[in-house]
Amino acid sequence: MTSIRILLPLVALLFVLPACNMASAQPPTMTPTITTIRIPPATAVPTLARVSQIVRTPTPLPVTATATPDPRCEALESEAITRHRVEANIDFAHHGVVVVQTTHYINRTDETLWQMVFNIEPNRWPGVFSLNRVTSDSQELTHQLEGRRLTVDLAAPLLPDCETVVELRFGLSVPPIGLDVTAYKGFFGHSQRQMNLGHWLPTVAVRQGETWVTRDAVLVGEQDVLGIADWDVTLTLVGDRIPMIAAPGTPLQMSDTSWRYTFRGARDFAISLSDAFVLTTQQAANGTTVELYSFPDAQFTLDDGTRIDSARQALTVAAQSVALYSDLFGDYGYDRLVIVQGDFPDGMEHSGLVFVGGGWFQRYAGNPASYLTLITVHEVAHQWWYARVGSDAALTPWLDEALATYSELLYLEAAYPMLVDWWWDTRVDLYGPQGFVDGTVYEFATIREYINAVYLRGTRMMHDLRNDLGDAAFLDWLRAYAEAASGQVATPDTFWTLLTDEQLASTQATRERYLRQPQVRHSSP
Repeated sequence: MTSIRILLPLVALLFVLPACNMASAQPPTMTPTITTIRIPPATAVPTLARVSQIVRTPTPLPVTATATPDPRCEALESEAITRHRVEANIDFAHHGVVVVQTTHYINRTDETLWQMVFNIEPNRWPGVFSLNRVTSDSQELTHQLEGRRLTVDLAAPLLPDCETVVELRFGLSVPPIGLDVTAYKGFFGHSQRQMNLGHWLPTVAVRQGETWVTRDAVLVGEQDVLGIADWDVTLTLVGDRIPMIAAPGTPLQMSDTSWRYTFRGARDFAISLSDAFVLTTQQAANGTTVELYSFPDAQFTLDDGTRIDSARQALTVAAQSVALYSDLFGDYGYDRLVIVQGDFPDGMEHSGLVFVGGGWFQRYAGNPASYLTLITVHEVAHQWWYARVGSDAALTPWLDEALATYSELLYLEAAYPMLVDWWWDTRVDLYGPQGFVDGTVYEFATIREYINAVYLRGTRMMHDLRNDLGDAAFLDWLRAYAEAASGQVATPDTFWTLLTDEQLASTQATRERYLRQPQVRHSSP
């Protein structure tokens, strides 16, 4: 296979030292507890930490011709389906957050809705989430909180193309980042020097058919299914320790301790805070401003006196990869990309912001053949295979993880072609990956098994598909997928139906080798 011909500024210096291996861990069992709390108006909501279960929607009364429409039924078709306005007071020293979140939701279905559902990720942890009020136009709404799923009875039936507004008032007690497998969820947690707020804000559940989607929570992989929303977030810092804020979107400083961020067309709004951050920036070739929030320990001296600047390496490869992927898959879509050194293992993607685990910064020794390089470009690739093209992270995780992992190879082919064989040996083949690529997160006993099947065999599948189709057709296919599924929650059918009948025939053997469901499509007669 010849390397793809892509114009990308090459890194000036190459160093020598092998990278470390990814850790394998056994997740503890999270036993679901079917506990439903039905809250009438004006009743406080106790905090629960439950694996979410499906809440059966009560059968509504039929809508008659005399039903009074919601007065907010003048929403324009160009409006985003969901718009969140958030006001949050953050006490960094005591790891506390108080939030008022106002959500505007437009019913784009063909049916009248009597309820809406929010997914609340922080409520998977005990003692973290405290819901105080659920209101609409100051009228308290009956609601039901079960694990991560909040079902709200609307004040009036929501007719198609009409809008409702729901206000949530809640508090967060951000937990410490764990020391075992729970550390991988450190994108929502705090260390002594950092507080990470990833998936901290309620999101409106994606509606598929007649179902609001909430996936059961486990510690292997992610279980989010997120639609696109517009975010208007005001953050006010309170207390004695005033940290620096790493956040996506367009910032506006309101005062010495208050900032407003507007972020349109995003699946989430994640931030990180620290009073020890060191900020460095670089403009990518595509015009994106890349900001890196690292810690002083990202620069250090080896025993032999060699001075290492792992922050510079992370910033460089992030800027290169965002430009490359913009060329390959289409525009990045935002003016800024935020990279954060996280005090937890590996990395995590969010819209406009990604975490790269601090361990990879510490293990970097000057050689680009390192996991600092790989994890950084992997998380940047998720700006296309997560932030731009959404998917069901629980049931079809390969749609973002296999593509993001294979994007690592595309980056190396362009920037460090001499490292391609190292990548296959160290990143993929070392682990002898097995399993169906299209497994769900619920099928794997360990994180290692999940990575082997979904990420690593997924990259093997992608590479074999590339051999089946040829470089040009393969890359055209990925770009067409990124464009066709932009802003959507994609499915495997979305991916495969972009192939012609001839291409499906040429890839049939590969799909049957790697997939439990090889997605065959036949020509119409």
